[in-house]
Amino acid sequence: MPSNIIISRLLDWIAAAFALILTLIGLIAIADPIHGSALFGMPVTAPGSLAWVRLTGVRDIALGLVLFALLGMKQNRIAGILLLICLIIPFVDVTTVYAQTGWSIHILMHGGSIIFMAIVGLGLLRRK
Repeated sequence: MPSNIIISRLLDWIAAAFALILTLIGLIAIADPIHGSALFGMPVTAPGSLAWVRLTGVRDIALGLVLFALLGMKQNRIAGILLLICLIIPFVDVTTVYAQTGWSIHILMHGGSIIFMAIVGLGLLRRK
C-alpha cells in the first residue's frame, strides 16, 4: 500500500476520532455541566451558568456530528474547510478562559486544539 494512502487513511481516523471526542465532550457538558465546565477550564456551579455550559455542549455535539457526516460522505475537502473556519472556536475559548481564570492547563488544551484543527483541516483540504 503506497504511503500516501496510509497517510490518507490515518488522517480519516484522526478526523473521525476528533469528531467523536467533540461529541463526547458535548454530551458531558449537557449531562453533567458542573464537570463539563471544569473540563472546559471555567468551573461553575450557579444554576444560571449551567445553562451556558449546556449550550457549549450543544455546539460541540453539532460540530462533531457535522464532521462525522462530511467524513462519512467522503467530503474531506469540505470537512477541512469546516475545521479551518471553526478555528475561531478554540481561539475564543483560549481568550475567554484566560480572561476569566488566568493561565492554566486549559489554555494549553484549547491552544492545542487550534494547532490540531489547523493541521487536520489543512490535511483534509489538500486531499484529492
